[in-house]
Amino acid sequence: MDRFRTMESFVRVVRAGSFTIAASQLGLSRALISRHVSELETRLGVRLLNRSTRSLSLTDEGTAYLDFCEKVFRDIESSERAIVRTRLEPVGTLKLLAPKSFGAAHLSDAVIAFAKIQPRLQISLLLDNTPYRGSYKFAERGLDMVLCFSTPSGSAMVEQEIAIMDWVVCASPDYLARAGRPQTPADLTGHDCLLHLEGTENDSIWRFDGPKGPAPVKVSGSFFSNTAQALRKAAIAGLGITLVPQYVVRDDLDAGDLVAVLPRYRAPPRPLIAVYPRTPVVPRKVQAFVDFLKVWMAEQNPVRHRLNARLAVDA
Repeated sequence: MDRFRTMESFVRVVRAGSFTIAASQLGLSRALISRHVSELETRLGVRLLNRSTRSLSLTDEGTAYLDFCEKVFRDIESSERAIVRTRLEPVGTLKLLAPKSFGAAHLSDAVIAFAKIQPRLQISLLLDNTPYRGSYKFAERGLDMVLCFSTPSGSAMVEQEIAIMDWVVCASPDYLARAGRPQTPADLTGHDCLLHLEGTENDSIWRFDGPKGPAPVKVSGSFFSNTAQALRKAAIAGLGITLVPQYVVRDDLDAGDLVAVLPRYRAPPRPLIAVYPRTPVVPRKVQAFVDFLKVWMAEQNPVRHRLNARLAVDA
C-alpha cells in the first residue's frame, strides 16, 4: 500500500472525525479508508485511533503520528511552492562563465546591474578563456550559462543570440609611422599582425567585407594570445596590427592610442551568444538574465554607432 496515501487517509479521518466523511473528501470507499488506517497501525505496531460506534479519538501514539504526518505534508507543500516559484521568478543561484576580456570590460557592468534588481539571486560571474569549440562542462562546473562568441550547435545545448559585436583592425600611431598604413587587406601580408590563438589554421585568416565583396587574407606575425586584452596591449606597445572586438579598444581609439586601419573594409561582426543546457522548461533565472542582457546590450548601441562614425571619418 502507498505509504503517502495511507498517511493522507489517517489525517483526513482525524480532521473529519469520521471515516465516511474522509472517504467522501478523498473520493474513496469507506472500506478502503478503514483499511488504510488499519495497515498504518499494523506497520507501526501501535493503535492510532480509539474507535466506537459514535466517535473517534486519538491515542497518545496517534497524536504524535498526526503531528509527524502534518509536518511531512507541510514540508512537501513548501518544497513544491519553492519549485514552482523558480519558474515564476528568479531565485536561487546563477553561475555564469564569460571570456576574460569581455567579462572584465563589459559584461561585469551588466551583471552588477542585474544583481541590483534581482536581490533573491546569488550570482557568480566566472571569467575564463571560453573555448570556441568543445564542451563547456556545465554539470561538472555547476554552470547555468556560458557567454561566448562562437560555439558548436548541439542537441544538449540551447543558444540564444544576445547582440551583434563589431570587430576592428587597429594599430598604434607609432607602428603605422614605422611600417606604413595598409590600404587593402592584401597589404596586411607585409605587416606584423597580432593573432588570436585558438589552435586552428583559421587563426591566421582574417576576413573582410569591402567595396568588391569578401576579402580574406592570410596574415602572420610573432605575437599570439588567446585573450583580446593581451592583443590590445601589444598593439598599443607598437608590436603590430591586431583584429579585436571594438569594446576592447573603445577608449584607446577615442584617446588616439590606437588608430583604426582599413576603414573601407569591415571585419564581419560576430554574435554574442548565451549557451545553456537544454531542459523541458528554461529556468526562470536563466531566461530573466537573457532577457535583461539583450536589453542592456541594445542600450549600448550608441557606443557602437559612435565607433562606426569614427571609422567613417578616418576613411
